[in-house]
Amino acid sequence: MVKFSINGKITLGKEVRTFSKELEAESEGDAKHKTYALFGSVNGVKRNKIKIEKVAKV
Repeated sequence: MVKFSINGKITLGKEVRTFSKELEAESEGDAKHKTYALFGSVNGVKRNKIKIEKVAKV
């Protein structure tokens, strides 16, 4: 497992917020998938409302 830092924007209604998350994942693609799943489950947001701008190893 590698630690990744994910930055991007999420649209909640008419408001756009920036976010920064750190999580452990097997690969960069897995880190993106976990980010989409996390926001989807916590905020009830679909993937098209989440824009991942940067993924970097920590």
